[in-house]
Amino acid sequence: MDEMNRKMDEELQQRVADLTAHNDETGDGKLDVADLKAQLNRIEAQLELQDRQNRHIMKNQRLRMLLSVVMTVVLLGALGVFWYYSRIAYHQVMDSTAQVNELVETLQSSLATLDPEELDAMMQDLPEITEQLKRIDVDALNEVLDGLPTLMNSVNQLQSQVQSIAGLFGGLSSILR
Repeated sequence: MDEMNRKMDEELQQRVADLTAHNDETGDGKLDVADLKAQLNRIEAQLELQDRQNRHIMKNQRLRMLLSVVMTVVLLGALGVFWYYSRIAYHQVMDSTAQVNELVETLQSSLATLDPEELDAMMQDLPEITEQLKRIDVDALNEVLDGLPTLMNSVNQLQSQVQSIAGLFGGLSSILR
């Protein structure tokens, strides 16, 4: 048992010597106030470094949180705009459907009021009308339609001139009476 106690004492002394050797900041071979002061300075430097790192981490977390809030607001805004325009489109489709339904009802009521013989006669004339429409020269029709506004202006000018001449003759006839 003495031998065991001696081994334990040697191990303990070895450990204390190792700790003392590693804690000796000044290199004088003993642990004193200067060594403790150097260790304290080193610990304070490590704490300052950790504090800067923690502040940087907190700053990054705040920035990420702010960015997440901004992105959420932008996404909600985009969803709101999408919802608004899809609602408008939905209402337009529903209005168009209602108009088509009204046209169908009007057509059905018109067809219901037609005499079946008149409807048969119209259906018999339909191929002939289609053939006549096929024979129309589209280019010539387009030229006529292009010249129509000019012709209408000329007709309106002639009409105004005729009215002014009629007014002049009307004035002369009232003078002559």
